[in-house]
Amino acid sequence: MSGATDPQPIPSDGRGRTATVGSTTASSESTGAMRAGDVNKLVLNPAMSKVQNIAVYGTKTRFYLIGSNNTETVFRVLKIDRTEPRELVIIDDKIKYTMRQIRNLLTMIDSGNKQQPGRAYSKSGGLQKTASGFGLLGFVRFLEGYYLILITKKTCAALIGGHAIHKVEDTQLIYIPHEGRGRHDPNEAKYAQVFQNVDLSSSFYFSYSYDITHPLQHNMRTRGFWERVQRSKSPAIPWRPCSKFVWNEYLLESAHCTMSDEWVLVATQGFISQANISVYGRPIYISLIARRSKEYAGCRFLKRGTNDVGHVANEVETEQIVHDAAHLSHNTGRFTSFVQVRGSVPLFWSQDPSGMTPKPPIGIDRNDPYFSSAAMHFNSLFERYGTPVFVLNLVKKRERRPRESILSDNMQLALNYLNQFIPPELHIQYVHFDMARYSRSKDSNVLDKLDQIAEKAFAETGFFHAGPELLCNQHYRGECYKRIGGVGYRPGQPFRLQTGVVRVNCVDCLDRTNTAQFVVGKRALGFQLFALGVVDDPILELDTDCMRMFEGLYEGHGDIIALQYGGSQLVHRIRTYRKLSQWTIHSREIMNTISRYYSNTFNDHDKQCAINVFLGKYQPARNRTPIWDMPTDYYLHHLEAAGFTPLRESYTAWLSQHLYTSIPLPYQEQVELASDDSDVCSSPDPTSPLSTSPPSTSPPSTSLPPAYDSASRHSSLSHSTSRHSTAIFGGKTGMRSGTYLKHTFLDHYQPWELSGFEDYEFCHSMLTTLQFVLADKANPSPFVVRKKVKKHMTPQAGVGPRRIVAGSPAVHTNQSGSSTDDDADTSDEEHAVDGASTGHGDDAEKVPTLPGERREFDLAFPNSGDFQHYMRHADQFTSASGPKEPMSSPLSMLNDSLWCTSPVRPFTSTSYEANQPIVSMSSYDTYAAAVDVAHHGARYPSHEEYEVYKVFCKAA
Repeated sequence: MSGATDPQPIPSDGRGRTATVGSTTASSESTGAMRAGDVNKLVLNPAMSKVQNIAVYGTKTRFYLIGSNNTETVFRVLKIDRTEPRELVIIDDKIKYTMRQIRNLLTMIDSGNKQQPGRAYSKSGGLQKTASGFGLLGFVRFLEGYYLILITKKTCAALIGGHAIHKVEDTQLIYIPHEGRGRHDPNEAKYAQVFQNVDLSSSFYFSYSYDITHPLQHNMRTRGFWERVQRSKSPAIPWRPCSKFVWNEYLLESAHCTMSDEWVLVATQGFISQANISVYGRPIYISLIARRSKEYAGCRFLKRGTNDVGHVANEVETEQIVHDAAHLSHNTGRFTSFVQVRGSVPLFWSQDPSGMTPKPPIGIDRNDPYFSSAAMHFNSLFERYGTPVFVLNLVKKRERRPRESILSDNMQLALNYLNQFIPPELHIQYVHFDMARYSRSKDSNVLDKLDQIAEKAFAETGFFHAGPELLCNQHYRGECYKRIGGVGYRPGQPFRLQTGVVRVNCVDCLDRTNTAQFVVGKRALGFQLFALGVVDDPILELDTDCMRMFEGLYEGHGDIIALQYGGSQLVHRIRTYRKLSQWTIHSREIMNTISRYYSNTFNDHDKQCAINVFLGKYQPARNRTPIWDMPTDYYLHHLEAAGFTPLRESYTAWLSQHLYTSIPLPYQEQVELASDDSDVCSSPDPTSPLSTSPPSTSPPSTSLPPAYDSASRHSSLSHSTSRHSTAIFGGKTGMRSGTYLKHTFLDHYQPWELSGFEDYEFCHSMLTTLQFVLADKANPSPFVVRKKVKKHMTPQAGVGPRRIVAGSPAVHTNQSGSSTDDDADTSDEEHAVDGASTGHGDDAEKVPTLPGERREFDLAFPNSGDFQHYMRHADQFTSASGPKEPMSSPLSMLNDSLWCTSPVRPFTSTSYEANQPIVSMSSYDTYAAAVDVAHHGARYPSHEEYEVYKVFCKAA
């Protein structure tokens, strides 16, 4: 296409930064280096420009928020009026300042607000620094004035390519009106306390340059697509976060009209963790990202089933990203992902915990013969994930007293009703597995049975790979690889896509669901590693270092989701269903059951009140009953109870007609350009697969939509967002690319100045398979089956002295049911190496310190000879660089050299003089070829090389 040769701006260079190929004076040769196939390569969405550092200065009349990028090269100013007692007045001048201009501005404000001599009255006493932080979560108002919510501490939770995902560690609530206009309502402080019961430091995440509300497949498009976006004359990149997972959407609502997007920071609740599969030194990162929906959020017994518009309780989207961390660029084909979801049974049902029983009876609150709420729920799944939707129901089927079986019977009735109104190829696939009953049998193996179901489910959906199929994989003869679903590799399409999703549920969507998702994720992990060329067989064994680490990730993932929804960690863990160390696990299950029962009985009401206030479901008012005095919050989450009737187009044609234009791919991955360019936004060809047609006359096509097909036009998009999302995240500005921020590499690494070591320490302390290697190190491969594992070498996610998994709350290590106890296995096979782990016994070996472990050294002052030798070299250094003052000690010299702002001049008059080495042309060509591979990926083999490889495969 023409974009491959014309000097057009390309939104991303693969590192999440804005890169422009060519300029007004550039020629067509500037893009001649781009390969012909690059236009169809997937490229990550351009980095969103965000203010990364904020300093809050205040006077008696105003707050001044000084925001800057990470390198402090460009600044923005946000002014907030403090004289309005109950209104939020924000002034964003949208001017870019330099460091000198900001200093002059603050000096002028300070001098203008100080007490002037000769004046009888002054309204303020100068400019004072109030706080500093790393992001603005939003604003909230209860009964009096507004509060500002500022992120004051953060840690790195994951690194995806050049993009860092941060975890909120601490926040500060700042009251905006001046103290003279005090808070007079007695309930103001109580509402503030209720609001702060939502612990923002436990499991909230954000990113400056990566959209964590969407899967990786949604965030990546072809290079040709981004070229068409640029040619569309659109003022902004048409991108919106998914409203369902934006937990601070209500907090941003009051300021969206006056505050530019650079200040908007999207935060989501859930779990994010990362681990490293070290394959002979090659880092393969596994990132587990869980996004919890805010639409019907709440606690265990207080939020069950679904509401009137199809949002279910405890809905969590789990994505596992596997990528080669040796490649920073996203367009090298080294990134894969797989998505699955969990959620409550989409019916109107509940449990009454007031009877003080551990397992209250299950009751159907409302009979819906048309299953309209379930229809809206599955319609949203089709829109976000495509087809097919594979439902795995783990609820009990046969009981003496009907309890869970009530849900199973009604859910099967709902799916049978819904499937009769859609084409057979789009039917919701349903599999029921009574996991609790099956696990009671002594000879049964629950994980083997789940693996059979996972094989079937994965064969329907497939996975996402942002790169071409490896040549060795094309000759793989395994039937399981040939039966993978999704949109596979094709000529001219160097990637594969996931279509549809696996939906898992039990009653609570906690214990059984987490184990089932682990097995499904295990099946996907094997194919993700196989697609990257890491393993030669996509079937992974359980008793390997890789799977032990992967199990630890899912244990931590399940613990955090269980704490958020159920009030305790997992009761039945993965090891429970593997039937390992039954006595140890049984005692822990009892403690976690008691902890969950106590939390559900005494704490859930206060937690639910806090969630309702935080999300804006309940907005305080003077003439309104306080939320802590309300007997129920049912009408806050159900529109019909509040007097509003949800719009239902049809009771039979429940699947939206516009979804047929993109099936089997997600409709939400179609992007509408807000432009008048008819060449880009023209209507689709009626004869193309994208044309809307009734399902009875034209079955859904498997062709790619325009976001992935470089030769297609764009179709319209209808996002299913809430009533505030379009106003906050849409509009004319949208999510703009990094127009004023430095690109990702310089913003993250800052090679010219001293910086902190948090991000680097995160990579060093990350959970890695090296921590599971046995003392003999006979085979360091993470995919070798190891039956005997030392107890202290099997750390679980989120526990232990190392910070191996981000996102674990503080109570995670203090509870008696901590996952650390999972390692206290009393089986004979794990006691075989106790001597090596404790250092006792005749055959005990000293286990060396592994990479990623912290070491402690006893530092002693050097002897006089070594000190004099060092001083002699230090004198030669200072004589060459010209010291400003005599050096009294090596430490002072070191401090001077570290904090000097001017570079040290080279050694020209000492014995340290050295000439620049001469690089041969062959060495230069080798380096240039390596850089080319890093940017564009490995080249395709020539015909002669391919023939040689075929001969080699036949001989093997």
